[in-house]
Amino acid sequence: MLLFDEHKRLLLMKTASPSLAVPVIRWITPGGGADDHESHSQGAIRELFEETGLLVTSVGEPVWAVSGESRFADGHVQTTHAEFFAVHTQSFEPVDDNWMPNEFSDIHDVRWWHLDDLGATDEPFGPLNLVELARAVLVGRDTK
Repeated sequence: MLLFDEHKRLLLMKTASPSLAVPVIRWITPGGGADDHESHSQGAIRELFEETGLLVTSVGEPVWAVSGESRFADGHVQTTHAEFFAVHTQSFEPVDDNWMPNEFSDIHDVRWWHLDDLGATDEPFGPLNLVELARAVLVGRDTK
């Protein structure tokens, strides 16, 4: 989910993924998997509420999608497909009231980022084209 505030800042979460074969610490957008009974947009709405406390009724059409694989420390490989949606809101302080138990150990920080600051940081973030993608969405360019 590309969540922008009125200052064109992007909300990101600093996460650690200790269950991956190669643990990764990086800033990522809010979101997660869709449950079996959910569409990607329904899953995005639920995940946004669970991870930030923000309740929206619609996320529109996806602005970008990516497929890949995640390799876990226990040896299993998970095929992934992520769809990114863009939501614009007023700035707010995210809450952890609805986090899953693992999110309390996986999520280390949550903050709003100016895109210039994100583009200049040495801290890792994902996806790697996040700044370019976010800028394209803000100016209304097609990202698909």
